[in-house]
Amino acid sequence: MEKEINLGNGVKLGGENHCVILLDAGVNHNNDVARAKLLMKTAKDGGADAIKFQTYTAGGISTRKAPRYWDPKLDTDGGGSQYDMFKKVDALPKAAYYELKDYAKKLKIAFTSSPFDMESARFLIELDVDFYKIASAEVTNLEMIQLVAETGKPIILSTGACTIDEVKEALQVIFKTGNRQVALQHCVLSYPCKDEDANLAKMTKLKQLFPDLPVGYSDHTLGTKIPLAAIALGAKSIEKHYTVDKSLPDSPDHGLSLSADELPGFIHDARQVEASIGVYHDGFYQAEEKACQYARKSIVAVKPIRKGTKITAEMLSCKRPGTGIYPKFLKQVVGKEAKIDIAEDAILQWDMV
Repeated sequence: MEKEINLGNGVKLGGENHCVILLDAGVNHNNDVARAKLLMKTAKDGGADAIKFQTYTAGGISTRKAPRYWDPKLDTDGGGSQYDMFKKVDALPKAAYYELKDYAKKLKIAFTSSPFDMESARFLIELDVDFYKIASAEVTNLEMIQLVAETGKPIILSTGACTIDEVKEALQVIFKTGNRQVALQHCVLSYPCKDEDANLAKMTKLKQLFPDLPVGYSDHTLGTKIPLAAIALGAKSIEKHYTVDKSLPDSPDHGLSLSADELPGFIHDARQVEASIGVYHDGFYQAEEKACQYARKSIVAVKPIRKGTKITAEMLSCKRPGTGIYPKFLKQVVGKEAKIDIAEDAILQWDMV
C-alpha cells in the first residue's frame, strides 16, 4: 500500500491526501531575498502546498564550457555556457536561506531547496530543510543522495532521463540508510517539453513498479494541460516552475514558469480534476439519483387493462419515468394476469400483475 510522507509544515504526500502542488522557484529570485519571499507569499496565497529553490555554485555544478541544453529562446542573458548563466544567479546569501526557512514556517508552506553539488547538500543539511528534492540530473550522483538520505528526512526523487535500473539503484542507496520516506516524480528532461513528449505513460508505469511509493509528475511543458492530465492519471504530486514575472532576466526558467497570476486558476483546476476522480462503487452515484428515476423507463400500459385480463405485448410499451417495472422484465410481465384495473398510461408495478 502507498505510504504517506510528512513533508513538513502540515503538508502530507501520498495515501488519501490531496495531490501536493510543489512550486519550483529555482533561482527565479535573481539573488534577491525580497523576491524570494514574494515567490513564497504568492505561492501560499495561490494555494500551493510546497515551494523549493535551487542551491548551487556555478563552479560546483558545471565546468566553465558546458554547453547549454535548453531552448535558446529561453535565454535572456546573451547566451554562453551553462556556467555563464549559473554565475549570474548563484549569489543568494546563505543567511537569506535561514530567513526563508523561518518565513516558510510562518506561512505554513513546506520548504526545501534542491542541491546540485556536495557543498550545497551539506549546507541544506545544516539549514535543516523540511524535505529534499533530488533533481533528475542528480539521480546518478549517488554520494550526494546518500548524504541527504542519512538525515532521515523525506526525499522526492525526480526520474527524468533515467532508466528504471537507475531509479532502483538510487532507491537502494536511500533504503540502505534506513530512510523509507521516499516519493518519485516522473519527469521529462526537456526545457520546455513539448506536450507530445510528456510521456505520462512512464508515470503510470512507475506507479505499477513502485506501488508503495507516492508517484507524481514534475512538469516542464508550457501551460497547465499536461499536469492536469497527470492528476487525472493519479499523480500524487505536481511540480511546476514558478515565477512572479516571466520577463525577468538571467534565469531561463522564468520563460517556462507558471506565473503568480496564473497560479490560482491552476490550483482551482487541479482540485476540480482531483475531485472528479472520485471513488468507485457499483450502481448509480448520488448525483445520478434523480436522473436514474426519471430518465430510465418503465413498462407502461398503452390501453386500459381490466382486472383478470391476460396481458399481451400489444398492451404494453416502455416509457419514462423509471419508477416501475424495468423494460428488461417485459417477457416476464407478458402472459401474467392483471390483479387490478390498470389505466391507460399507468406505470406497471409488480403488485399490479
